[in-house]
Amino acid sequence: MKSFVMFALVFNIVRSQDTLSILDSKSVRDPAPNTPKVLDKIFGITEISILDSIKNSRLKTKSGFRLQIFESSSVEEANRLLNKNRKILTDSLYLIFEAPLYKLKYGNYINKTDAENAKKQLLRKGYKNIWIVRSRIHF
Repeated sequence: MKSFVMFALVFNIVRSQDTLSILDSKSVRDPAPNTPKVLDKIFGITEISILDSIKNSRLKTKSGFRLQIFESSSVEEANRLLNKNRKILTDSLYLIFEAPLYKLKYGNYINKTDAENAKKQLLRKGYKNIWIVRSRIHF
């Protein structure tokens, strides 16, 4: 019985090694797929147009600075302050959610000197706790 078990074990080892030599890696490769062919059933547009829109938005923005004038975990408070400041401030306001906070950012400044000048003007208007943050800005 021992000799039969030993024979079966050796036979299986030899057989399993032998099957690897039969495998031809060139015959296993799949042809390259022609993409994109899938339509998004929700939006009705192709994936390539989504990628193009991301690329285009990247081309229309660049690294710059904004002034962060407020942050809170309450969306109601952030929206209230956004509506209040929309009437007072002249430049663009952005309400951005960066977990877990809603942040209200102001302006699009290419260099830090312009952002510092705008910060001084807002401090004179009575705003407090303003700081300059690096951001992707629209130009």
